[in-house]
Amino acid sequence: MFRVTLDGMIAVYLVVIMCALFFAWVAAEIFRRGRENRRRKHFVICGICDHVFEDLSDDDLAECPHCGAMNERERVTEI
Repeated sequence: MFRVTLDGMIAVYLVVIMCALFFAWVAAEIFRRGRENRRRKHFVICGICDHVFEDLSDDDLAECPHCGAMNERERVTEI
């Protein structure tokens, strides 16, 4: 048997809990970024009027509902 002090047990318990929380946070962040990328894939910014709209079709060209201009799909990046 190992002799373990109360201080050692508390330290091990805290380290295990902190590691579990860290890995849960990393996993949540990875899933959040994946959801954001999938959602952002459908956003289009009009080159004429700068209107941002969502187009769920897979066409290469999307028509702006605001001004009617045809726009190529580009990846929308945040500033």
